[in-house]
Amino acid sequence: MKRFVIRALIVVAAILGIVLAQVAPASATPTKKLPSILGASWTKVLQLPADQSPFGSGPLPESGCVDRGGTLAPGWPFPYTGPRSCTVKPGTKIFVSASSFECSTIPGDDHPKTSPPFSEADLQKCATDLNFLVSPAAPKVTLDGRPVTITKVVTSAQHIVLPENNIFDADPNPPEDYLSAADGWVALLNPLTPGTHEIKILINDGKDFP
Repeated sequence: MKRFVIRALIVVAAILGIVLAQVAPASATPTKKLPSILGASWTKVLQLPADQSPFGSGPLPESGCVDRGGTLAPGWPFPYTGPRSCTVKPGTKIFVSASSFECSTIPGDDHPKTSPPFSEADLQKCATDLNFLVSPAAPKVTLDGRPVTITKVVTSAQHIVLPENNIFDADPNPPEDYLSAADGWVALLNPLTPGTHEIKILINDGKDFP
């Protein structure tokens, strides 16, 4: 499955009569939640019906943002080279997926081997190998011109429940649950102060991947 890639994101922290604390938004907060947030974002994308998915017949999301409830994840996992914009509520953390790939046991998706069974380790290695081709080193991410620390994470195997009309035309009721694992360069930013902010991502120093 394709990667999370965004080149620039304009984030507007809406002013709703609340003055946010003066935190340091450009310093990413290390957290054990990063793998679970990445896994949840991929799970949401894979489980979308085809007519709602950017991989299917659905429209591309104009904002390019995924609301995870208290956390905003800029970008969807497909190539995109233009600017995007999102308006967020005060107190919303920003999850940045600078580059990410996933592999799953779903027929038609990227597979680590030519035939099943696929273990969690197989899926993780597949996703890690794919992401390494694009981002062998951490992407360069800035928030309003200041560098953001990016962390490399690998998710555990996520259970995927496909709808009848799914993007893979796969059996929605397989004998065993479909599994997916992802690898990515990510960051979780502190809530932004009210105003307009810009997140920029440079992957592999701008070089094309193989």
